[in-house]
Amino acid sequence: MGGFSSWSRRRRQSAFGGGVAIAVIAGIGIYAVTSDDDPLPLNVDFVLGGGDNAVGKGEQLEIQGQFGGLAVTPDNVTYLFAEENDTMVMWRKKPSGAAERIQVSGLDSVEATQTAVAPDGSIYLAAEDLWKVSPAGKATKVIERRACGKANPLAATSISDFCGVTVTGVTVDKDGTVYVGDQLIQTPPYGSYVHRLDGKSIELVAGRPAKDGESVKHSNPAVRNGVDPRAGTKAKDVVVPDVTRSGALAAAKDGVYWNTGPGIVRINRDGTLNPFVAGRSPGKISDPEGPFGTVGRALDAQVQSGTGGQPGDDLAVIPSRDEVYYSDEGEDHAPVLEGEFRWQGVESDSQKKLLNESGRGDLVRRVVDGELAPVIAGVQAIATSKDSLYVAVTTDGGDKSSPENWDTAVLRVHLPKKN
Repeated sequence: MGGFSSWSRRRRQSAFGGGVAIAVIAGIGIYAVTSDDDPLPLNVDFVLGGGDNAVGKGEQLEIQGQFGGLAVTPDNVTYLFAEENDTMVMWRKKPSGAAERIQVSGLDSVEATQTAVAPDGSIYLAAEDLWKVSPAGKATKVIERRACGKANPLAATSISDFCGVTVTGVTVDKDGTVYVGDQLIQTPPYGSYVHRLDGKSIELVAGRPAKDGESVKHSNPAVRNGVDPRAGTKAKDVVVPDVTRSGALAAAKDGVYWNTGPGIVRINRDGTLNPFVAGRSPGKISDPEGPFGTVGRALDAQVQSGTGGQPGDDLAVIPSRDEVYYSDEGEDHAPVLEGEFRWQGVESDSQKKLLNESGRGDLVRRVVDGELAPVIAGVQAIATSKDSLYVAVTTDGGDKSSPENWDTAVLRVHLPKKN
């Protein structure tokens, strides 16, 4: 992946205290893949932000504020959270019509590792705590990051008793069931888990702590099965010790996908696991030569870790296309207007300026029919609707001493026509 320079969002925000987000919407049916040896160009359209006006249609707006989260409904309503000084704002943009600016009450300054929309219009943000924001902008804390004392958080059946964890991922299925990816913050033991919320109740879905003296190396079958599970492996029987890059979730019709560090597994409806990105033979994965070009089998690939030391690598599913997308921190990239991964379709001077000032981010990969392909480089977060992919990127140019100097925008990336 030569030609891209490195500086991840999470390291950059540690240094600068914030970032500007661009969310990207991906449409379908624009063109077809000609061959794996002839990668397609990456076409994008601005739909929210990237402009130079305070009022107007979505693509004409200049949206300022530090990125806080990105979520999308199945029917392509986009929610973008940004901090303006000490005020959190939620931008809502339907596929047609003007963008709405909604001031959020009760929400502190956050940057969500994952964000999800429930069928009732509520938005959940995984930001160490789990937040819920109503369509009108009222925020409440569902799960609070607090110490446990002597309590065992894994034995909790009530959300009010759930403690000693940090929330790293969230997803909502079509029935409105909320799943959270969480990690114990007390020792012993370290580990990543998945819980299901039902009203005021909470239930463990996946993961277990390591037993006293138990190895947390890949040679331990309980650890290995958390990355490349054998047939029939129960989700509650695996140990996931890699807390630096695990915890992202994505609900699908056949279960919930779970980033377990170097791999991604699917939690089936019967409580067993299937391998998805399994790290079997990473050396067989070829270097990407452009968007959508197949580089090998997903079962051979390994999710790469960056140097930011933060969990929450994104994970999302496009149900109508049976495609899974995930972000890979192995190398950091910037959006570019030239080269094989160039962003085509950027038209106005303000749009070009925004992309030229964008900072580094992850490479998004797609898995379809078991095959792995790169899609877009230089993103901070991803989300999907029933037929589209959204990503977030961040600028790092200009005077960024306060949140109002950061800009936000939303684009559409055209996906290949599905055969």
